[in-house]
Amino acid sequence: MLIGPNLILLGIWFLTVAHGNYCPVQCKCINLTVSTIRVDCSSQNLKNVPPLPKETDELYLQDNLLTLVPPGAFDNLRNLKKLNLSSNPLHCDCKIWYLIMWLSDRNMDGVSGIKCVYPSSLYGKPVSQLRRDEITSCLRRTRLCSDFLFNDAFLYAFLSLLLFLMILCLKTFKMIKFKIKVSDNDIELRTY
Repeated sequence: MLIGPNLILLGIWFLTVAHGNYCPVQCKCINLTVSTIRVDCSSQNLKNVPPLPKETDELYLQDNLLTLVPPGAFDNLRNLKKLNLSSNPLHCDCKIWYLIMWLSDRNMDGVSGIKCVYPSSLYGKPVSQLRRDEITSCLRRTRLCSDFLFNDAFLYAFLSLLLFLMILCLKTFKMIKFKIKVSDNDIELRTY
């Protein structure tokens, strides 16, 4: 008779896992409603954002060692209303663009403490206020017309040399005459 209750518990566990309502090992999860969760991963010395339940309504990641939020980390968090990333050593380089774009798409009111720590020129600046031209590692070196001219001139000179060599080879082959003598005993090939 113990099989019935065990099967029921197994079924409830399976539905919970299949529904995606799980909690990362380092975090504490509290059900706010039937379909929303508060996930508290604060002060866990996390270096990476853990996989998060899609039902996350509030997310607390403050006081960790996060230097970036990898692309896609928050994409499944459609219900997220509060996010705290304060006191993390965020690197505001090209990799921060995912977070900037994600925040701008969400237009969330409950965002707190998302500030740059590195590089020193952006220390303390809120991530939401960053402009592309402020992140020097994302700026591509602009090519000058002289760069194009030099590269194109080299390319044209190389193609001209190649064409000249090809014409020379064709003329040389045109001047070569072959005579094939076929006899019953042997085949002879001579060039003149």
